Amino acid sequence: KNLILKVEWLDEDGMPISPLSLVQGTTFWAHFRVEKAPSFSRQAIEEVALVQILPAGWEVENIRLSGQARPTWMSRWQLNREEYQDIRDDRVMWFFDFPPRSATFDFIVKLNAVTVGEFALPPTLVEAMYNNRYKATKAGGTVKVTAR
Repeated sequence: KNLILKVEWLDEDGMPISPLSLVQGTTFWAHFRVEKAPSFSRQAIEEVALVQILPAGWEVENIRLSGQARPTWMSRWQLNREEYQDIRDDRVMWFFDFPPRSATFDFIVKLNAVTVGEFALPPTLVEAMYNNRYKATKAGGTVKVTAR
């Protein structure tokens, strides 16, 4: 509904990977791109939330706490546009506004596959919290972490 959501999973070199089966100890990145639908590209959209609940076998590596720099291959993206980021054990949430002329924002999180097993990957959701005209989801699925 008037937003476009793209999700990709990348290795540490920025190459696409499948999150469906990862080896325990794998470090990888989730990249989320949120765009306004073309007919709304000049319109401001306020109070937008992007939420990714994580599978129980994955863990967030919080680069804000470690002071780690982002890889240079991310320099082409429109990062750090959120007003607030909430990182929890089981989810990451970004809250932001789309100014009138901005049409695309990117969000990243560094992850580790830590616990062996099969786990549910919930859908990704982006929506304007107080305006139901703007919403997009990406289907989740089942992911597997295999022993080293």
